[in-house]
Amino acid sequence: IDSVYQDYTCVETEMVGTNGSLTAVTDNGDGTKTYHWKTHYPISYYLLSFSVSDYMDYSIYAHPAEMNGDSVLIQNFIYNDPACLANNQSNIDWSDDLIELYSEKYGLYPFHEEKYGNCLSEIGGGMEHQTMTTLGSFSFGLNAHEMAHQWYGDNITCATWSDIWINEGFASYSEYVSAQYLQSQSSANSWMNSAHNSAMS
Repeated sequence: IDSVYQDYTCVETEMVGTNGSLTAVTDNGDGTKTYHWKTHYPISYYLLSFSVSDYMDYSIYAHPAEMNGDSVLIQNFIYNDPACLANNQSNIDWSDDLIELYSEKYGLYPFHEEKYGNCLSEIGGGMEHQTMTTLGSFSFGLNAHEMAHQWYGDNITCATWSDIWINEGFASYSEYVSAQYLQSQSSANSWMNSAHNSAMS
């Protein structure tokens, strides 16, 4: 499908995060608000998602060299509790470095005209919903893995589920690349050793 418009109404104390750009929020005057989201990028059906919770918006910006000073919005919907931001901010703040690294290595972030984002949710792991990943935590490896899927898994998508290992292999490789360039070669080596041990077990 080549574009999606999504409108969600919820109680005014909650927020709705989904694919694309938030174009408006309508106060309905009855204790509810309607969130209007639009994406104009082609999207696979399984990459549509929305999350609703008592969220707050913690946004940062990446500045890929390929954008000549322009920026990519990284919009994070996290629980509206000071402890949530305090516990996650340092890990969330890796996101701009990751987009800049991947843009250098793989080509410009493919959805740069809208955003990249994350919705925190009570799930194990994450799912690379296009432009708005669903995450159970902001651990460095998980954030790196799910973001890498925006290039391979979202922008380029397998024709059949039997090829899903290509998407996952690319994202796992990107965990190594992220550790190598943003942490240390020692961290990357530890990741590789762990991957080998997991495969051999």
